[in-house]
Amino acid sequence: MATLGGTDLGDVQSERQSKNTQLFQMPLPTSDSSAAILLDYFGVVRTISVEGIITGVDATHVTFIDAIETICGGAQTGSTFVSSKTGYANKTVFINTFEWTVNAADVSKINYSLTLIEGATVT
Repeated sequence: MATLGGTDLGDVQSERQSKNTQLFQMPLPTSDSSAAILLDYFGVVRTISVEGIITGVDATHVTFIDAIETICGGAQTGSTFVSSKTGYANKTVFINTFEWTVNAADVSKINYSLTLIEGATVT
């Protein structure tokens, strides 16, 4: 079971994690790529994308939406993300985007997507 800040993320359909190293890149004129100067001093950013489905009555949907929107209500301090898909669990993350949709053909389900950024709170 995947969770975010203790909130059950329901039926996770996909999870994608990527790490971007933010390399400083300096290709050299008249040289091949093997001669490019690469410096790893900008740090690393992990992005986690989760897509899932919450099934239930309207009250279940409202509870889920309110819980996630409360986390990203403008003063985030970091929430714990626990993945059910990988061995990478218990990451401190901030919500970058939260989107949800409901389809008139099946109002018992909402589809959602979350984009999370791993990091620490600066106080």
